[in-house]
Amino acid sequence: SCPAPLPTHHRMMPPTIEAMMPPRRQYENQQSSPAATTEMPIPACNMPRRQNSSDDDLLFLHPGPVDLIYGAETPLRTEVVAQHLSSVRRRRKRINHLSLLGSELVNPKGLFKLLGKKLKKFNVKELAINQIPSMNNEELISLAPFLNATKTLKILDLSGARFDAKALQEILCFFMKNPSLEVLVLGDNECVGDEGAAVVSSLQEGRAALRTLSMQGCGLGSSGVASISKFLGSCPSLRMLELSNNMIGDAGVELLAESIKSQSCQLEFLGLNSVEVGDRGILVLADAVKTNRSLTSLSLQNNRGITSFGAAHLLKSTYNTQSLQSVLAGNHVLTNLNIRGCSRIGESLLKLAEDLLSTQAMATHQVIRFKVPKYTEKKGNGIVLEGFDSKLLPHILSFVAQTNGLSYLFQSIRSMPPLHSQYELPSKVEEVKSNDFLESLKTPKRTKKVYEPFGSSFPKHNRSIMRHQGGRRANKHEAPMKSLSCNNKCKNSLSSKKKK
Repeated sequence: SCPAPLPTHHRMMPPTIEAMMPPRRQYENQQSSPAATTEMPIPACNMPRRQNSSDDDLLFLHPGPVDLIYGAETPLRTEVVAQHLSSVRRRRKRINHLSLLGSELVNPKGLFKLLGKKLKKFNVKELAINQIPSMNNEELISLAPFLNATKTLKILDLSGARFDAKALQEILCFFMKNPSLEVLVLGDNECVGDEGAAVVSSLQEGRAALRTLSMQGCGLGSSGVASISKFLGSCPSLRMLELSNNMIGDAGVELLAESIKSQSCQLEFLGLNSVEVGDRGILVLADAVKTNRSLTSLSLQNNRGITSFGAAHLLKSTYNTQSLQSVLAGNHVLTNLNIRGCSRIGESLLKLAEDLLSTQAMATHQVIRFKVPKYTEKKGNGIVLEGFDSKLLPHILSFVAQTNGLSYLFQSIRSMPPLHSQYELPSKVEEVKSNDFLESLKTPKRTKKVYEPFGSSFPKHNRSIMRHQGGRRANKHEAPMKSLSCNNKCKNSLSSKKKK
């Protein structure tokens, strides 16, 4: 039987970029009878037809653009795809998404020539040709007429193919002039190499809208990473960069670290799994992470060159336990640091990295609330608050009391220098009684300025609240009654005096 594209409501994306692209529902294989399910079964070409019906009726069950998704169940013929494109064109529809997901192509050359010629008429937004080893240079060059002419394509997935930099040169116009491309996936293709990375980095420098770039397993070296690093510094829209399974080494990671330091870099995810990086590259990357405030996820799995020395410096950039002030000054944005599979890292550091992974879904203030009690629990005998601005001390002490209890608060106070050393006390300190010590702190002008912003945060009531011996609050109608009773008492006393 001839294959037919799946209906619009069945969506499946390649597993390699499933986390990078908009979520789609997985395609479920429909083997049940029509009576057992509410979905209409996929028609076959050799099935008997009813009057006024066609094989491609399922393409137009829903209004709006059409999605053509071809799987790997049966061999795909060029004639079937041509028939579907003609039906879409005849009904004046637009193709939103076209996917060849591991399909077995009967005539690859003819099919790609057809797509390169016909797709220009449909304003395609997503094109995924995933895990098709028969796609080499000639097939990609056949797509060049469509790619070089389109201005609406947002997602392009060409992973699992066998083309090289020569074929990418044929679609150089696509990389240089396409203003709408947001996701580019060229993974699992070792033929791309450093020359292919140089072609990809020609994407509209400074004007590109690219948000996701995946070149996982593309045979990149240090020169290829240099091109990507230069592009990273000139593309503020880039949010996800996947460079795993490439022989980047320490030199390549150092180049990426320099780009991460720049203020124009807004990268949120960086994948560096199995890139043969060691402690030298990790130390440079740790310095970049200290100042970067956009990177939320960093993956360094299966890098055997990383030891406990490098991992400790990397964790120190996000959780520095030298003092409480260093904990608060750390990077609280990077919450997903994955160093699994690095066999030369100690268990204590791996456990600490796993503990910090629990803060992924937290806001910045919640991450700080997670790290401070962890630090105070580790110290065990009070915390040193020297070097802090006195304005922060009330907040810090209140936080310590809430999280660890009053006993731990007293331990923290005992570890502090004398409180009166922070303020300008009167000259005759010996005359001040111990009970009035806190009141004496409020007398100098400097102390008044310190406490003024904290006092202003409390609401001020315009009217006073009256309380009785029974603990009941008086309402607004009882206050005038009391004043009237007081006036009556005064009048009675005056009248009695006059009589006397």
